[in-house]
Amino acid sequence: MSPLSYPPAALRSERGYTLIELLVAMVTGIIVTLAAFSLLDFTRSDVSRITDRAHVDQTGRVALENIMLQLHSACVAPLVTPIQPPSTATTIKFISESSPLNAYKEPVSSLSTVRLREIIYTPAAGKSEGTLTEKSWPSSGKAPNYTFNETEAPTERKLLTGVQQTESVPIFQYYRYYREGDTGAKLGQLNPNPTTAVVEAEAEVIAKVTVSFTVAPEGHESAFAKGDRAVALEDSAILRLAPSSEASGNPNYPCTQT
Repeated sequence: MSPLSYPPAALRSERGYTLIELLVAMVTGIIVTLAAFSLLDFTRSDVSRITDRAHVDQTGRVALENIMLQLHSACVAPLVTPIQPPSTATTIKFISESSPLNAYKEPVSSLSTVRLREIIYTPAAGKSEGTLTEKSWPSSGKAPNYTFNETEAPTERKLLTGVQQTESVPIFQYYRYYREGDTGAKLGQLNPNPTTAVVEAEAEVIAKVTVSFTVAPEGHESAFAKGDRAVALEDSAILRLAPSSEASGNPNYPCTQT
């Protein structure tokens, strides 16, 4: 049938969208667009959260590993007391030996040096996050009579930022072996009751150190920080050159070979 054969009424039937239908379509499109942008924003925030947490975890573990390496090198020689007074819950002072690296990033043992190190936790003003800073002084003399001139300006470096205590756990804790006369003494085993204040009289028996802290994002990372982004880290170092002894009368001093 040719167009000329259609009735005039059929040719005039050119019905389009009504205003209500157009408004419904626009509202539906806006809703779909908003949903897509919300999903995109959620995905971006989730990726940012995972990335920031991985960054915080990595930097925190590297700093903790460096501290542990220094503590494991604290037994520089027999009869040398590794943990030095005064050491507290927020400051640890200890003797450690390190070797400079050559051009191939390999330790040069012949150039090893003994240094007195002090690692200090400083809370930030008005914030829960703080910093871990290391100071160190070179030694003079020979083992076991090393001396350190703390009146000289130390070598100082910042180890980590965004640090805070893990709930009520001190940053540094110190342990000694059971000795005769202790309640429930088990000779040859470390006493599980820590101390957070190392004085002159107790320094020579401290044989284990625990380092605990929580790291949270700072700077631009903290703008998107959530409660699950803080990373709690902990490690410990036992200061011995030989297995502990269960023999009566042996106090199991640190860094001894018997």
